[in-house]
Amino acid sequence: MPALPLDQLQITHKDPKTGKLRTSPALHPEQKADRYFVLYKPPPKDNIPALVEEYLERATFVANDLDWLLALPHDKFWCQVIFDETLQKCLDSYLRYVPRKFDEGVASAPEVVDMQKRLHRSVFLTFLRMSTHKESKDHFISPSAFGEILYNNFLFDIPKILDLCVLFGKGNSPLLQKMIGNIFTQQPSYYSDLDETLPTILQVFSNILQHCGLQGDGANTTPQKLEERGRLTPSDMPLL
Repeated sequence: MPALPLDQLQITHKDPKTGKLRTSPALHPEQKADRYFVLYKPPPKDNIPALVEEYLERATFVANDLDWLLALPHDKFWCQVIFDETLQKCLDSYLRYVPRKFDEGVASAPEVVDMQKRLHRSVFLTFLRMSTHKESKDHFISPSAFGEILYNNFLFDIPKILDLCVLFGKGNSPLLQKMIGNIFTQQPSYYSDLDETLPTILQVFSNILQHCGLQGDGANTTPQKLEERGRLTPSDMPLL
C-alpha cells in the first residue's frame, strides 16, 4: 500500500489526560517537542575574552538545537518547523544579524571562526530541508499542501530568500538554486511577491548610484537608470 503524504497522515496515540486512544493529524501542535530556541547574536567586534565566552555559550545552544532539529524524523521535523515560533525567530535572527563577508571587523578568535562555520552549515541545512517536500518515497508532503505550508506559515518570504542568496550563494550555488527552485515551483505566489518587491530593490540601487556620484548631473558618465531598462518579470529571470 502506497505511503500517505504527511499532510494526510493520521496517527493514533494515547491521550495523556484520559489514557484513551485517539486519532489526530500527524501535523499537529501536540506533536511539537517542548524546546526553546534562543536567538542568535553575532560575534563580538572586539576579542574581549568575556564577550567571546558569552558569544560561544549562546552560539553553542543554537548549534546544538539545530543539530537536534536536523536529526528528527520527517514528521517530527515538520511539526517543529510549523508550530515552534521560537525556531523561526532563531532562524530569522541568524539571517538578520550574522556578519556578511563585506562587513568591517577585526579578525575573530579561532574558536569563534569554527563556531561560525558550524552555525553557517546548520542553518543552511535547516533551510534546505525546509525547502524539500519529498525526502523519500515514504516521507513526503503533497506538493499543493507543501506550497501552502511554506506560504501560510511564512517559512520563506522574499527578504529571507534574498538573505539566503547573500549568505550562501558563494560555494553553495547548486544546492541554493535547487532550494529556491523548489520553493518557487511548489508555491508560485512567490513570483507575485518578487514582482511587487522588484521596484523597491531597483529604486535602492538607483539611490546608491546617485549617492556615489555614478548617476546624475555630477557624474562623469551617465549610466542608464535601472528602472529605465526593459522590465522583466520574475518568471523571465534565472533563479541564480
